[in-house]
Amino acid sequence: MKDDNRSAPEFLDFTNDRDATLKLIDWFEIARVRAARILIVGAGAIGNEAIKCAALLGIGHIYILDRDTIEMSNLSRSVLYRAGDKGALKAPTAARAARELNPHIETYAIVGDLRFDLSLGMLRRMDVVISCLDSRAARFKLNRLCRRAGAPMIDAGIGQLNGQVQAFHPAEGPCYECAFSELDYNEVKVGCNDLASLYASEGKIPTTPTIASLVAAVQVQEALKMLDAERWRGRTLVGREFIFNGTSGFAEITGAPARHDCPAHTTIDRERIVELPQATAARTTAAELLALGRERLGPQAFLSLNFDLAVEMRCRKCSASEPALCPKLKLYREQVKCLRCDGPAELVVTSRLGIGREFEKEILDLPLARLGVPPLDILQICGTDGTSVYLELTGDAAELTPSISPRAKEQIECVN
Repeated sequence: MKDDNRSAPEFLDFTNDRDATLKLIDWFEIARVRAARILIVGAGAIGNEAIKCAALLGIGHIYILDRDTIEMSNLSRSVLYRAGDKGALKAPTAARAARELNPHIETYAIVGDLRFDLSLGMLRRMDVVISCLDSRAARFKLNRLCRRAGAPMIDAGIGQLNGQVQAFHPAEGPCYECAFSELDYNEVKVGCNDLASLYASEGKIPTTPTIASLVAAVQVQEALKMLDAERWRGRTLVGREFIFNGTSGFAEITGAPARHDCPAHTTIDRERIVELPQATAARTTAAELLALGRERLGPQAFLSLNFDLAVEMRCRKCSASEPALCPKLKLYREQVKCLRCDGPAELVVTSRLGIGREFEKEILDLPLARLGVPPLDILQICGTDGTSVYLELTGDAAELTPSISPRAKEQIECVN
């Protein structure tokens, strides 16, 4: 006979076992929840509530990505922060607070920008990714990363009293981008050559802690369902949207549009990923990775980066050039100018290495991290005959996704 604590509540210790009540839930499998890995992107109002719920449920491994520091204005809607945390980084502060809520879980803080510091290898190791972002452009980028890595994503957005939650799974249904119109694409500047301005104001979204709490709770509840997908098949928000109108107290669930030609639907076949246990972003050069790819695909194969790399700035006025060597989107419009005459400059940009251009000689000998490749990323090597192979910097895995987190190492720095 199966020994099941849930069918024998008299054996539960409600005085000393913090999980005793959870064990009464007939579908709640403690072992599955303890082994789960979830990534929460954004540690603001929604992120705080999602982290709180995940910690109280005892989700075993909670990864938190955020680049910002705590301001006093965060305290009105962020349950994990205190006045004494002003100026501290959000991710490690939230990670520490979550462990104080539940000392039996492991938390991992990643201080960085999802556009540059979130790798495909990290994402493919997550059971669920919870999006707690405050801009469409950020959601757009996270959706593309999750789709490519094959990671389920649960997104939420809020206003002052209203909120919505959507769940996306790469194996079924639409993704976040499927609903995009031409106007939406223009809004997130997809394919636009213009760089952001250094002086662009950062928008603040006026909201209440109550709506943040509501949508985050739905997100984490949906994450629990995704951890036990077969049990909950057909009863999740995958392919649907939960909408709560707080001004009228009305809630509804609607279908999400699917687009079969959506450009985001390009998931990497996990069978084609080659894990490289000795390769890391910090130590492995682009030339070394390219050589490994050419062993498989031939001497004409080239390395495809996951971003546009700004190689140099060339002055239109005096023809002087200066090296750039960073992801293009890390540069601001005001920075693209000649350092000698202060004249306007144009960027030399590439996303391919190993195709014989003059500037490649020095670049290929640099570590991948120097070019802006994040730890544990997956890079594609393309052959001239249309074949390709995906090489993972698996040597970074021990630090970024350890099976047991060293408590002394609260913070994983992914920024340069």
